[in-house]
Amino acid sequence: MEKMLLLFADTRKAHAAAGDTEELEKYFSFAEAAGSSFDWVQLHSGYFFNHAPFENYPDSGIEIDEKTNVFLDKAIKICKRNGKKVSYMMGDYSPLDCLLERYPQVRNLNNGLFWDLMYDAACGILKRFPDLDELAMYFFESKNLLHYNNFFGCMNYGLNFNEDTLTGHPELVMEQEGKSFPYLSFGDHLRMMLQAVARACRDCGKSFTLLTHVWFPYQEEVLYEALRDFPADLPLLLEHNYTTGDFNPALPAPGLIKRLPHLKHGICFCCGMEYHGLSLVPCCFPEAMEATIHDAMESTLNLERITVRPIWDGQSLLGSPNEINLYYLLKMADQPDIDPEEIWKEWIQGKYDLCDEESAELLASAFRKSYKVVQNVFFEFGVRTNDHSHIPDFAHLESRFFNYGKALIKWSPTPENKQNIYDLLIHPGDKILRLHRELHEESLELIEHALEQIKSLEGCMRWKDYEDVVHRYEDMRIWVLLHQDEYESYIRLLIQRRNPTERNRKLAECALSSLEEKTKKIRNGEIRDCYLFSIDHIESFIEECRSNFSINRR
Repeated sequence: MEKMLLLFADTRKAHAAAGDTEELEKYFSFAEAAGSSFDWVQLHSGYFFNHAPFENYPDSGIEIDEKTNVFLDKAIKICKRNGKKVSYMMGDYSPLDCLLERYPQVRNLNNGLFWDLMYDAACGILKRFPDLDELAMYFFESKNLLHYNNFFGCMNYGLNFNEDTLTGHPELVMEQEGKSFPYLSFGDHLRMMLQAVARACRDCGKSFTLLTHVWFPYQEEVLYEALRDFPADLPLLLEHNYTTGDFNPALPAPGLIKRLPHLKHGICFCCGMEYHGLSLVPCCFPEAMEATIHDAMESTLNLERITVRPIWDGQSLLGSPNEINLYYLLKMADQPDIDPEEIWKEWIQGKYDLCDEESAELLASAFRKSYKVVQNVFFEFGVRTNDHSHIPDFAHLESRFFNYGKALIKWSPTPENKQNIYDLLIHPGDKILRLHRELHEESLELIEHALEQIKSLEGCMRWKDYEDVVHRYEDMRIWVLLHQDEYESYIRLLIQRRNPTERNRKLAECALSSLEEKTKKIRNGEIRDCYLFSIDHIESFIEECRSNFSINRR
């Protein structure tokens, strides 16, 4: 299978800000030391219409984003110097307002001009960056969390459907509806966008990829509608996050592999741990990777690529225990039936110089416990509610619980999942509080056991390695304790909204006070701070949660 390294290339985002191009060389060297190599680099950004001018719309008023273009030039040059193919992925397709103001005819989705604009824009990008080997797209990102057609929000079918038109001229609306033939669904819209860019790639001799990332099941259905009869003469590879949804290990494998086995496929693993603690705490899961890839290979004969995203929020996995994930993927892409047990031993001996087999297995055992902790806590009850890997503030936590909970029981409707989400969101009480406590108790026990195993190796490891690993597990323990207090407070608020009692309020205040005490110790240095703790989020949560309790007090 081809191996692809992902580097963010968006010069205007926060968490997914453009990465350091010098990191590319470091990862090329890592792969070489592992006896492997990357075939591709994916430069992942977000904007489609501001890289090159449009010959057919010379007065568009679009300002070329030279800052991003210079970044891309630099990254492409490094890749080509190292013999790598380069893919550029974008995800924002809203035509810029200045273009639509000067050329309003482009708004009409019936006249075909928008699809021609997509074709022209793709050709313009490939002309501007002649060393690109591939264009790639994705549709569903945070800003269109619930509105999957947001990139058509400024478009229409020949009539400006504003409030004045809808209320003052209903006859024009009725007339326009009668002219809108053929009827186009959102799936049709996406298919036409994809075909326009795929045609441009074909005509320019390049390949084309679609990232199938979605947040909710209905978005996956829209993608399936758009892709099920995709023309065979157009280039297309579907890149899937290793689970459906967004890297949530509680969700099933990407369903479109099984539903579209005739197409080409690739799987993307976030080894930068966007939702798993970045690379600041251990999260080691080669076994889950093995299961995911083998399942995909069983589902299609056309699994061609493994993509690795090794950096998130500026945190690189190099130097952390999570290197094992990248090391294993490189090995497995070359040899899919390779035994992960052998890879564990090989990697530990190379990184930690533990040649004694018993010591190597002891350290591997400690690292393997981390994935269960992440599943229990970072994805509690199968719902990812953290602010990426950070402790969330109140608004972030509340906004995620319900939508992601519903998505879980749609994608993975096991009896346990359905019951847990019911107990959490519909009928919260003592049972869900107990389950919450037990998940965190289990996680703390796993961390303590891992620390015992690591500390038994104190004399066998280099001091800097020993100290590094111990600190990471100690940070993980604090993260779990903070998470436990915050979530108990919020669950008790859910209870209070339905059945307010003074006892429940007092118990919630105990959890909030415990959370507050921990944050004070972090502030004054009694507890070593960690980027994941996000003390400002916690303090904001405490204030907001107490305010909500005052509203729901008898």
